[in-house]
Amino acid sequence: MDRQKAVGPLLLLVTAFIWGTAFVAQDIGAAHVDGFTFQAARNLLGAATLFVVWLVKDGIAKRRGSYMPPSKASKRYLLWGSLGCGVLLCVAMVLQQYGITNNVTSPGKDAFITALYIVFVPIIGLFTGKRSQPHVYVCVVVALLGLWMLCMGGSGISVGDVQVILCSVAFSFHIALVDHVAPHVDGVKLSCLQFLVAGVLSAIGMLIVEQPSLTAILAAWFPICYAGIFSAAVAYTLQILGQARTQPTVACLIMSLEAVFAVACSMLLLPGVPHPTAREWIGMVLILAAIIVSQLPLRYGKKKAEKSKTDT
Repeated sequence: MDRQKAVGPLLLLVTAFIWGTAFVAQDIGAAHVDGFTFQAARNLLGAATLFVVWLVKDGIAKRRGSYMPPSKASKRYLLWGSLGCGVLLCVAMVLQQYGITNNVTSPGKDAFITALYIVFVPIIGLFTGKRSQPHVYVCVVVALLGLWMLCMGGSGISVGDVQVILCSVAFSFHIALVDHVAPHVDGVKLSCLQFLVAGVLSAIGMLIVEQPSLTAILAAWFPICYAGIFSAAVAYTLQILGQARTQPTVACLIMSLEAVFAVACSMLLLPGVPHPTAREWIGMVLILAAIIVSQLPLRYGKKKAEKSKTDT
């Protein structure tokens, strides 16, 4: 792999690490503020950070004489892509934050459930004409078995588990939309505007269903800043830039490593969090195995036979 081909996967690996550590930040923030409040502050901070990057980036390009105004088609992609990605991102993030709040002692478990977007994407493909290889659907079944073992403890599946599962479905649609839009627009601008949309929608939800407190928000300033600047502004921009340079299957595989990073970081940084039980470890292993195998471009007997005929 040459340096140019390595750029995309490297960006996505950094993205996965930041997202994994962000589960710990969200777990800490959940002790101070509710879901809409946390996501409103996080997304608007991320949008503001990226807007500065947007201005600096365009300013440098103009001074160098390399600035190219976006075409009408690019503007349309940016407008509708930002709205669509922003709505999906808001739904996914708020569900995730409420799920983390309800499962406050298990950020690693929440990360593995969130990573199920990797196996939900092929299911979405069935309805969009993008069928996957047969082994992918076997992996979906294995992942669901792992999810059952991870979530079905003594008290059964919790409300938080359901919220994180729905969050994973929303992230699946977000990834599919980013794959469609990212090659046609500036990644920084798309990321900035999607966070602005998500932040405004979260703020509306905050004012309707929550009672935000400035004191509580300030008490959660560090997790909000980490989630807003690094997990939102930096990581989601790296996701867009990385996906534009990486094959979708490889991109999904790398991003799924966020669950591994989340478990490791929660054990290191949250000593009060109980370690996973043997049953939960088995569930996480099954999910991770399903995620990895689902992304392998396996060759089947028929294809091998056709290849051998062409070789002879």
